[in-house]
Amino acid sequence: MTKITSQIKLIGGVLSLMIVFIVLITIYINHTSTQDSLVINVAGKQRMLTQKITKEAFWLQHHSSDEYTTLNSAIAEFDRSLEDLLNGNKTRGIYAPPKPCIAEQLHQIDALWSTFKTYLDEFKLLLQETRTLKEDIPQESEHILNISDAVVKVMVQAHLAGKFIDDAGRQRMLTQKIAFHLSQYLINGQSKHITSFFHAFSLYKSTLERFLHTPALMELSELNKVLSQNQNVWYAYSAYIIDLMDKQRDLNRILTNIKDINVVVLNAMDHAVDAYTAYSSERHEELQLFQYTASMIALLFMLYSAYLIRKIEENFNDFLKHSQAMAVSLEDDDSKVRYQQTDAVENDELTLASMHMSHFVDKINTVIDHAQQAINESENAARELEAVSQNIDGKLENLELDEASKKDIDKTIDTSEDIVIQTLEELSNTSQLLNQLQHNLNSVVEKTRHQN
Repeated sequence: MTKITSQIKLIGGVLSLMIVFIVLITIYINHTSTQDSLVINVAGKQRMLTQKITKEAFWLQHHSSDEYTTLNSAIAEFDRSLEDLLNGNKTRGIYAPPKPCIAEQLHQIDALWSTFKTYLDEFKLLLQETRTLKEDIPQESEHILNISDAVVKVMVQAHLAGKFIDDAGRQRMLTQKIAFHLSQYLINGQSKHITSFFHAFSLYKSTLERFLHTPALMELSELNKVLSQNQNVWYAYSAYIIDLMDKQRDLNRILTNIKDINVVVLNAMDHAVDAYTAYSSERHEELQLFQYTASMIALLFMLYSAYLIRKIEENFNDFLKHSQAMAVSLEDDDSKVRYQQTDAVENDELTLASMHMSHFVDKINTVIDHAQQAINESENAARELEAVSQNIDGKLENLELDEASKKDIDKTIDTSEDIVIQTLEELSNTSQLLNQLQHNLNSVVEKTRHQN
């Protein structure tokens, strides 16, 4: 049977291990919570950065600012955070993808991000080229306006019909209408402006071509010269306008691509955040399961320790009762009553047990003293019996008895001597046992006194 002390040691060791385990699990859970929160925050911020990048691109497209700091900063932060999520960054406390599905999702995002950055680089290049071309709109419009005005003046000087002069004057108005609707379209991209632009553009072109194909006008040398110059300026102006429109169209296309891929990257990043969140929840649930299991085991051992303490208390009470019974076992009735009254005053169990054992030891000492006296008296009786036996043997020699009678007498004497010898041996053994008991009880008493 396992000793209670061994069970207590086992319970104490297991409880200590459980407490250490629970503390370590709690620390680890707090650490992983902080780490998971950081990673989820970084991944979640990527979603915001895609929106910020797209917003900055559209803002730059509709404003004349050349400040790319915000856009470039957002691109650099997204690039750096994506690299950290892909490969981990111990300095920032970001771990590498913990599951293959998360790694695969991040690689897909990386591929999408490469395309996104390509669009952004094209956007910045086209935006700069478009802005350079836009800066020349006033100058180019002024140039075509001046040559159109020169045509009107030559026609007036040549006293041409009012219809020609009116059409030539309308050309001046059309140059301003072309410039206005082109500028408005480049600013806000409204379709009504591009429609009005193309209408004015086509009307100016058709009117100029009609002038160039009218023999009555081309026969006039001065007007021929001015109309030829007008044609050359118009070709250059048209090429400028077409180049600007093409670049603006490409810029709009890139912005549309940025808007579309932003949605794709945003959704992909959202799936990655969901995967990180699910992984964090699963890991925390597993760790909490370990924590709860350890707590339950510790609780069971605590209940078992309470049971053992109860058993120890019962055993100690039994020991106290037995020690009291031993202490009064050699007393008369009056002494037993006085002794029990003395016990009622005491409150310390160890003191009572020590007192009981001390009292019992004192009684054992008395018994040992009595036993020693009995041994001494037995030895004296044996010596006297031996003297009597020798005396009887001497007298038997002088008596005239038959052999059978002598043998009976000798046998009786021998039996008496054997009884005396056996009694002495038993008394001696009893004395030794009592001495051993006295030694053991004295040890118990000393230990209980030290405990007090």
